[in-house]
Amino acid sequence: MKSTRVHHYVILAIALLQFHCVEAQSVSEKRLQGGVTGAVGLNFPQMGTNILESSTGFSSSFGVSFTKSSKESQNIALTAGLEFDIDKINYKVTGTDVYYRFTDKQIKTKDQTVSTDQYFNLLERTYEPLYLSLPIGLTFRTDFIGDYRGVFKFGLRNRFLMTNSVNDKGSIVDISGGLPPNLTENIGMNVSKDLFFYNANLGISAGVEWNFSGSTCLLVEAGFNYGFMPLHLTSKEQNYTLFMLDPNAQSETYFRNQATLNMTQLKFTLLF
Repeated sequence: MKSTRVHHYVILAIALLQFHCVEAQSVSEKRLQGGVTGAVGLNFPQMGTNILESSTGFSSSFGVSFTKSSKESQNIALTAGLEFDIDKINYKVTGTDVYYRFTDKQIKTKDQTVSTDQYFNLLERTYEPLYLSLPIGLTFRTDFIGDYRGVFKFGLRNRFLMTNSVNDKGSIVDISGGLPPNLTENIGMNVSKDLFFYNANLGISAGVEWNFSGSTCLLVEAGFNYGFMPLHLTSKEQNYTLFMLDPNAQSETYFRNQATLNMTQLKFTLLF
């Protein structure tokens, strides 16, 4: 009687193993997978001026992702998606006094300034842009080992600026010297013609895909994105907002940071 029960348990275990193998096989045979994705990570601005220095910022994203394997092999696939990127990009002034003019919530470009503008002596700045991202790339996958397979990706991430706000720390000053500095924060400032409307980076990532239920999989990746496009518009000086001031000559020297943005991310994708 006891041996009969053991025999039944062995048969049940073999049946369950075969069932899981069939499930994994069904996922491995799918040519098209789609799902929802989200990521968190850090960004590292690469500065193009000695007047400003960077500090580590925060990046996150969410959206949908699609993967379609080639006809020749399930191990090679094309990956694309539609995502929203939310960044916090941090700058600090290195020691030289840096200013901009503003009225209410509007930071003025060089060609917008008027005599009634206030002056802000900038110490720290945080950009908070929202990008629409269209990533595209190639995916290389191993065969399933049990319920798991390795995944390696590389590709191009195209990012289009949707909105942007600026939070500044510093002081409101009277250039003539008539008023003492007023330490304050300018929160939710608007600045036009600053961040470039298109941004792109090259990315690589590696991870593991887990087939945990039926044809549903969880993909976990760690990746690095190398930014090669400038963050800021630098072609026309009349669009610049930041300047240094010569107190003797009362002359303003405008400049713009030619920065790029690198990022690291931990990404989670639920595929169906």
